[in-house]
Amino acid sequence: MEEMLTVIEVSRAYGVSARMLRHYEKLGLMRSGRREGYAYRVYGPEDVRRLRQILTLRKLRLSLKEIGEILADPGPAAAVSVLERNLAQMDEELRALGAVRDVMAEFLDVLKQRRALPAGETLLQDGRLMALADALSPSSTLIQEERRSIMEKLEQADQARRAMEDVRIVYLPASDVAAAHVVGDDPEERAGAMIAAFACGTKLWEKHPGLRLYGFNHPSPSDESGWHGYEFWVTIPDGMEVPAPLEKKRFAGGTYAAHMIQMGNFHEWEWLDEWVRGSDEYAYAGNGDPETMFGALEEHLNYHDQIRSTM
Repeated sequence: MEEMLTVIEVSRAYGVSARMLRHYEKLGLMRSGRREGYAYRVYGPEDVRRLRQILTLRKLRLSLKEIGEILADPGPAAAVSVLERNLAQMDEELRALGAVRDVMAEFLDVLKQRRALPAGETLLQDGRLMALADALSPSSTLIQEERRSIMEKLEQADQARRAMEDVRIVYLPASDVAAAHVVGDDPEERAGAMIAAFACGTKLWEKHPGLRLYGFNHPSPSDESGWHGYEFWVTIPDGMEVPAPLEKKRFAGGTYAAHMIQMGNFHEWEWLDEWVRGSDEYAYAGNGDPETMFGALEEHLNYHDQIRSTM
């Protein structure tokens, strides 16, 4: 009988969060299954093999869309097309970077010979340097910056530092909220649908133009099953009642460290947690409950416009 691995076993073996596994599944890049008599998702050898393919292609800096194209093609044609396109782009970047390097090396040589002059004056006074610099296209300079960024991101420690540069300290006001809580498969989608139905049914954006949407794992995956839930809070005006199965709650508000991530970059949660715990500016005041992410929240930005657009 084929060995079946749980979400947590796969997550630990390959360094991929349970949430990222679900993200790959939603994009159609891989699948999970159910074992008879076992309520939780499991992965067989073929599923694990597909995950290894995804992780290998990600190391080549391919996008998830490109990976999907490769994995959807039973032959090599899609992979050849994607890799040729990426190699051509890299070759162009390397040529541009080489031109920038040549100018930089000559600038350095001139600076060493004219130590008495400031760097800026040296550059402006040397006609050859100015001509070389003017010959560089703006795209060459941009490619140099992008290339440097890629190389820096290869370093995990530096990657974390750069990702956390935009951490901000924000204050979230206290508010009544309508809460939707689902435990089981796809809890984010199911709880989100409950909140959306409530917001559309009441035209919440008209009654509460400043509405905001928060969410958090409840409970967070904490055992080998990977079973989890999710809870959404949408802010509502004071005194508004909410219908079952939604529940009216009071969000106390408070001061938070905020960092914006794109969908799929869930690993940045770990970096944000490290930043908060190590910050001299921010005293960590989580509620100590791992079932609710220690009081951390995810805010879904621009929910006011998103929910209005569905009408």
